Amino acid sequence: MRIKKFRCIQCGGPKINPYSTPYIMCDFCGAFTDIDFAIGIEAWEQDKRTTLRYQMQKADLLSRSQAALAQGDRDAYYYLQREYWDSYYRSFPAYLPPTIDTDEKYAVYLEVCAVSSVESGFDPKWQKYAAHQQLLQSSVTFKQIGAQAKADSSGFFALADFFVSITREGMRSFYEDPRYAVMHQLLPETLHFKMKTSMFAQAWLPYLTDGDGDRLLKMLGFSNEYEEIERLDGNTVECPSCRCGLFAPEGSYRVFCERCRRSVAVKSRFLCVSCGSPNNIPDRIGDAIDCGQCGIANRLIVPYFGQ
Repeated sequence: MRIKKFRCIQCGGPKINPYSTPYIMCDFCGAFTDIDFAIGIEAWEQDKRTTLRYQMQKADLLSRSQAALAQGDRDAYYYLQREYWDSYYRSFPAYLPPTIDTDEKYAVYLEVCAVSSVESGFDPKWQKYAAHQQLLQSSVTFKQIGAQAKADSSGFFALADFFVSITREGMRSFYEDPRYAVMHQLLPETLHFKMKTSMFAQAWLPYLTDGDGDRLLKMLGFSNEYEEIERLDGNTVECPSCRCGLFAPEGSYRVFCERCRRSVAVKSRFLCVSCGSPNNIPDRIGDAIDCGQCGIANRLIVPYFGQ
């Protein structure tokens, strides 16, 4: 089987196991490490009735949100944004980041989505950005190519460049805000940026020529080449939730279960590099871990693979 070339952002490990969701989880340390745009497209197109129903809900909620914004009604805008994001993830559960694996985390995530939407929606700077983006979007012209209308390159890429620029700026200010600190764990900044740009690309690709589509995917970093899966030594472990067998490469700490979207621990303890005492492996294994006996900081994950 062939998969995209992915290297973990935490340990550098190569992707080993096949995957079927847009989000790529490391087979060595369990880190949420990348997004496969092509799988996202498949999830979007899997059930056209679901997609159509979502688009109708989105149009209604965005129209009501704009009315609340015009009236200065922050509370109404908050609840409409929360309803919108809940509708999005319930329509396309494959798009929900795999780190959000409990009802409690989902509630926290929706709260962040809604609150941050209110903050940006009522901020004059972002209102100005949104108005300019709308102007650029309305300025995109189309030409008929066969049976399809395709966007003019110059107008579209003026929009795309502006979208990428303000998205990067928004990501930076968002992740520097202490109110949203939990997002560093639930959805790291680089992956959040890819998720936003993936949504933009999915919306526009049907209206682009093949050449412009390739240009956009390259611009957004979604055109990685495929390669054969590397087969390393390892063992099969059982997912405690759904009981399916999972291949755990030798040296791995966690492996992701594609069936139930859970990160499964392969090892539960490690020995301190200084005193040899056993310690429990915490959830965030990428951080330094102080030994419970001697206090020496241990690092289980080092960027070794792929160097």
